[in-house]
Amino acid sequence: MKKILLSTTMLALFAGAASAEVTLSGTGRFGLDYAENRGGATELNEVQLNYRLRINVDAKFEADNGVTYGGRIRFQDRNGDGGAAFSPAMLYVEASGVRVEVGNANTAFDSVALMYNPEIGFQERSFGDPLGSYYSFNSGPYGFGENNRVGIYAAYSVSGVNLKASFIQPDQSDTDSGPAGQDEMSIAADYQADQFAVAAAYVKNGLGIEDNDQTFVGVAYKFSDIASVGLNYNDNGDTSSVGGGEIGSSYTLYGNYTINGIGLAAYVSDLDVDGADTAYGLGATYDLGGATLAGAIESGFDGNMRGDLGVRMSF
Repeated sequence: MKKILLSTTMLALFAGAASAEVTLSGTGRFGLDYAENRGGATELNEVQLNYRLRINVDAKFEADNGVTYGGRIRFQDRNGDGGAAFSPAMLYVEASGVRVEVGNANTAFDSVALMYNPEIGFQERSFGDPLGSYYSFNSGPYGFGENNRVGIYAAYSVSGVNLKASFIQPDQSDTDSGPAGQDEMSIAADYQADQFAVAAAYVKNGLGIEDNDQTFVGVAYKFSDIASVGLNYNDNGDTSSVGGGEIGSSYTLYGNYTINGIGLAAYVSDLDVDGADTAYGLGATYDLGGATLAGAIESGFDGNMRGDLGVRMSF
């Protein structure tokens, strides 16, 4: 992602500290979104304007011993939010392939490779994504009862192998907070060698819900610079402890192909729940010279159609 440099050098605040960098980077998107029986209600407008602007504020410096210290706050607004808001802060330290984050930390399960590869359209979504609930870096303020939420995330990378682990406590001052008073723990690993990639992840008590345990396994193969294929498996967890139920497991086959500057992508996903339809989607992209025109049409597990067409950009 291209970054807009706000300040390349700041005065050192203490002896031995290297110069610091503060940068802005972000993404934006806008377009039309269609959903059949939107929200399960036929009276809602099926076609709506969808937009989102996301700005990341990053600060870091490298100490004389080679260790990098930094942090991030995100500023975001999207239709339906009622206005822009900052996220809680994430702070990190990084050296020799090891990265540790605290605060509004990423999570191992949400950060694993290949999980979101089936996504299509300008909103980058897919029915082949995990259907369960789990924590991730929070792009806006925390929800009710999570003002003192804390997380810690650790990652190690070497020779194409990426190992990750995370721990999220919904409220460190009250061990009974969160949807079911549980802490979330997750681990992940992925590996890439030449044209082949494999990834796996596991989360226990996803989103703080007791026994809401989920598993992901993915494999992908890149035939060339213009074609690839992959297969993902998701055990989507069980929210029975908060009045939900077992969500079931899903298998998603997807592929991507590029020809004459046009990117084509498709997926098909099967959910092992009685009465669930086979979901599928077809998407296309076109490079606008810095921005991307993207669209998709999809059919969900309930048989309802959705689609989008719009522009996304990075800066």
